[in-house]
This record gives sequence, C-alpha cells and structure tokens, in this order.
Amino acid sequence: MTTIEGADWTTYERGCVREEMLRITRLLDSVIIPHLKGHPDDEWAQLVLGQLTSVKTALEPLARGE
Repeated sequence: MTTIEGADWTTYERGCVREEMLRITRLLDSVIIPHLKGHPDDEWAQLVLGQLTSVKTALEPLARGE
C-alpha cells in the first residue's frame, strides 16, 4: 500500500513518465540508432525506431503536465 496523497500522486507519476522517457531515449541513442547506421535496411530496427519514437512523443506532454 502506498502513502502518496493528493498532488503528490501527480508529481510521482510525472517523475515515472520522465524516467521512462529517459530509458527510451537511451535505448534509441545507444542501441537502435547505431544499429540502423550499420544496417539501414533492417526492418526490425526501423519498426522499433518508429514505435519508440511515437511512444516518446506521446509521453512528452504527460511529463510536462499538459
């Protein structure tokens, strides 16, 4: 059971979203993009790049509180 109350929930949730965005950004920058640089025709890497970029874009307004 959690002890978070009121506005602290929102602060906590935004922090969690920011943390996930950071993880996605690191994955893209350190794994997926270098993979595509070496193998630009790799359909799997292109799919992952597109999906994770979309997720990151969707999370950005949530992290800002919009």
